[in-house]
Amino acid sequence: MAVAARRRLTGKQREEQLLDVAEDLFTERGYEGVSVEDIARAAGVSRPVVYQHHGSQEGIFVACVRRARHEFEDTLVTAITTSGGGMNELITAGGRVFLELVANNPRRWALLFTSSSGLGGDMAEQLIKLRRHTIERIADVASPHAEGVDRPSLLAAAHVISGIGEQLGHWWLAHPDEGLDNVLRMYVAAVGGAMRGLLAVYEGLDRP
Repeated sequence: MAVAARRRLTGKQREEQLLDVAEDLFTERGYEGVSVEDIARAAGVSRPVVYQHHGSQEGIFVACVRRARHEFEDTLVTAITTSGGGMNELITAGGRVFLELVANNPRRWALLFTSSSGLGGDMAEQLIKLRRHTIERIADVASPHAEGVDRPSLLAAAHVISGIGEQLGHWWLAHPDEGLDNVLRMYVAAVGGAMRGLLAVYEGLDRP
């Protein structure tokens, strides 16, 4: 990877530059294959600059995941809230956003969205919290279309949606010849079926 030329940046610009460089390195080499020295060298700065902005290798990795997830969440919410229509249209809009992320940058998705299971300690806890935040955003955007469904049930449904997407994403990476539209049909069928089943169970429960 080419070393970036030195230039004067604001604090915010430097922070974003370090995230750009670090994400490129992490997706190319994996978390264990990248050091703070590698990030500093590629960004054209000293190691103390990286520590100043992100604290550690773990800190900058978590910051990369946070940025990627927030970008995805914002795009997902916009797509769903502007899609209109019924359940299938909403699921299709959300599924397309997700699958386009997998298609356009599979290494980014594979590393930054599914890495917490292989890591330990405080960093794993932070990554789990970021995943939960995504699930909460899914529940938030589904809420106006699930009148009468309580918050715990919405969160359970959001976990199901997230799990289907994650597993289908892994399957697609192993079967790259499948076209996006075909995988989207699978996603809509799987998520739609799961949601209808969950709603049927919910309606059949004795609730106070």
